[in-house]
Amino acid sequence: MKKIYKQLTVLILVNLIAVSSYSQYNNAFRIKIIGNNYSDETVIRMVNGATQGFDGMYDAWKLISPNPNVPSIFTQIIPGQILSINALPEFTEDKSVTLYTNIPVSGSYTIEIDEVYALSANYKVSFTDVSTNSHTRIMGDTSLTFNLTAQQYTATFTFNISSPLVTTVTNETCTAMNDGSLELNNAGNNNWEYEITDDNDYVVANSTASSSISTINSLSPGNYKATVNSLGIVEDVNFTINPAIILTADFNLDKDTVYLSEGGEVNITNISLNAQTYSWDMGDGGVSNIENPSYIYTTVGNYQILLTSANTNCITQNSKPITVLLTPSVITSINNNNKMEVKLANFGNGNYQLITANFKNKKLNVYDVKGSLIQEASFSENEYHLSLTTNSSGIYILNVTNEDGQLFREKLVK
Repeated sequence: MKKIYKQLTVLILVNLIAVSSYSQYNNAFRIKIIGNNYSDETVIRMVNGATQGFDGMYDAWKLISPNPNVPSIFTQIIPGQILSINALPEFTEDKSVTLYTNIPVSGSYTIEIDEVYALSANYKVSFTDVSTNSHTRIMGDTSLTFNLTAQQYTATFTFNISSPLVTTVTNETCTAMNDGSLELNNAGNNNWEYEITDDNDYVVANSTASSSISTINSLSPGNYKATVNSLGIVEDVNFTINPAIILTADFNLDKDTVYLSEGGEVNITNISLNAQTYSWDMGDGGVSNIENPSYIYTTVGNYQILLTSANTNCITQNSKPITVLLTPSVITSINNNNKMEVKLANFGNGNYQLITANFKNKKLNVYDVKGSLIQEASFSENEYHLSLTTNSSGIYILNVTNEDGQLFREKLVK
């Protein structure tokens, strides 16, 4: 009997599409209801050129059996316009077609779903029991059994057509931002579930969507799998969030100390990676937007050169110190046999910095030209800041001795 029904259905379909091309021979399902010793059927198919209204070339009106013991199954355009064969357009979004039934007596009924013409690869289909909201994925000919109550013209099932899931991946914008994202577009469907897992099968996101588009944000670089369940149709999509292109701010100075007596100029070589723009803050109020600037300092001091590198999405910074002195440092000693090396930096206005060898105990004495002691101190650090800012202008003698008796002597001019 099943074979006869299937042959009759095929014959009807062939007659209905005789004027169309052979490429239309696909996406056709016969849905048959069997129970109470009778049966009935309806056909749902997708045809390029069909509409969701009545198409005389593709559709057929439904004739309900006058026998009240015969169950009926059909679709409808609007109430009162019921179809035996319902040809629909080739959808680019998800679509659920409601199936109505007339059930003469309550009891067990079988639904047979036959794939009369093969389903195109870009579609997936499922079948839903409206009363229980349970779904069955349809993959080829399928037989299902339901307990149905006596009813007339009742929405009983839906035949669900799923179009391809569209995914849009946005990679990480900046290093360590972990701001990758995935957009899932389940067009035409406002009730579906998704789950996102990483390489370790750890669930990083899951939810029930209430619109056709859902976006999952804050994804770190890595490989993922998105599993979407739409009315019993499960689709897996593997995707990758790529790490951002590494942006660095880095540079080299041709010297870390410049002297005003020698022009105070520093030359900078930019070695940043993947930057498009550069902004320099020289620390003394000077700025530049040149990739490899040269800069002239005019005031003694310790400064930080700050580089800000940027590209379309990101910005990063790095800084390096530079010292500006009046004149080069002087290294001297009392004699060649018992010398103590000291680096003396003159910052101007009576401010000096001493950098000594690694001795624990050092003593400092400052005398004026009359030989009077005007300042003394003991220190153990390698650096010592000497201030004569409160002393009058003139010439001073600086003596520094260490625990081994080595002596450093220098004339200071304020």
